[in-house]
Amino acid sequence: MAKTIKQLREQRDALAKEARNNLDKGTAEYSATRQDEIYAEIEKIDAQIKAEQQQLDLEARLQSEANDPDTPAAQTGASPRQQRPGDEVRSLVFDAYLRGGEAAVNRLPENVLTEYGRQVQNAQSTGTESEGGYLVPTTFSGVLLEAMRAYGGVRSVATVQETTSGETIQWPTVDETAVTGEWLAENASATDGDITFGTASIAAHLASSKVVTIPLALLQDAGIGDLEGMLNRLLSARLSRLTNTAYTVGNGTGKPTGIVNGAAVGHTTATGLVASFTWDDFTDLEHSVDPVYRRDARYMFHDVVLKAAKKLKDGSDRPLWVPGVTSQAPAEINGYQYTINQDMAQPAAGVDSVLFGDMSKYLIRDVMNLTLYRFTDSAYAKKGQVGFMAMLRTDGKTIAATNTAIKKMRQAAS
Repeated sequence: MAKTIKQLREQRDALAKEARNNLDKGTAEYSATRQDEIYAEIEKIDAQIKAEQQQLDLEARLQSEANDPDTPAAQTGASPRQQRPGDEVRSLVFDAYLRGGEAAVNRLPENVLTEYGRQVQNAQSTGTESEGGYLVPTTFSGVLLEAMRAYGGVRSVATVQETTSGETIQWPTVDETAVTGEWLAENASATDGDITFGTASIAAHLASSKVVTIPLALLQDAGIGDLEGMLNRLLSARLSRLTNTAYTVGNGTGKPTGIVNGAAVGHTTATGLVASFTWDDFTDLEHSVDPVYRRDARYMFHDVVLKAAKKLKDGSDRPLWVPGVTSQAPAEINGYQYTINQDMAQPAAGVDSVLFGDMSKYLIRDVMNLTLYRFTDSAYAKKGQVGFMAMLRTDGKTIAATNTAIKKMRQAAS
């Protein structure tokens, strides 16, 4: 009989405690073999817990939709705080737009086509082989952006700023790690010590999901109640893959400036460590970051780096990677949490393979006015399809005044 998620968590927590007790033993009593066995068991249980939780979440969502199928928040997964006045009407109009385009919107009752519903006509573009661009409801764009954050990578740990318009903004930056106060003699005057602010220019580059095609029969099927949610998941996955690459290694030309590009080199591995590293390399990278920024620091690297790091041990044969004490607690590398980012470089000669520092110093700016295009020209019609494409305006840049908040480890050139 399969174990419940509660039983799996209890089993996992017991193993984590055993691992911690094993680590706390003296060198003579510590068992490296048993430690490796425990970690292997924990990884298997974590995978089972994740699968069980996904299934429970899916069942809960389906039950919610069955109980209240007409509620836009239930259909999209949006929480009440993401909605604003008029979003329920916008969602009704949006569903009509998805299924039948502008013609379907025009067939809605006049009391539905309020000033909010009329946005679909006002947002129509001309001269394109489509039915124009539609400014989507905030529920849709909010859920899409949340799904992009859940995708992981840079967005999951960066500071995200949402704006309603897309003009370039100047973001203030400051670094106070080298500034101190002063001791004053009695009746002495204090020295001026104004904070020197810099600025980082944050733009709004245009990202496209490319065209997602959906069969016309599916759009016309009234039984497909969560059409909006299905499209959201497809678009968010594409935009997540695209933007995370730019947030990671983008060059800033027509796209964000990547977090790797904005980080200073904190440590370079020794000659010969072209595609590998040691425990000492992680320690040296950590101490290249000012202690002020280490308080909220974490690692970021490719999964290949994590796999190698899990095999690293100190002189007493103790592992660098330690699982969380409970299933809710995060695992750690050398005492710090980490983020897996598959757009980070895998270890190779001269590449920057590991980041360490305060990742909240990377700013992602999103323009909330997400635009959706619906294509019905002959290229799609003759296949019985309708095309959809989302455009998101976004930018990303490290906003620390100096490059001391986030540092990178560079592999030796030879």
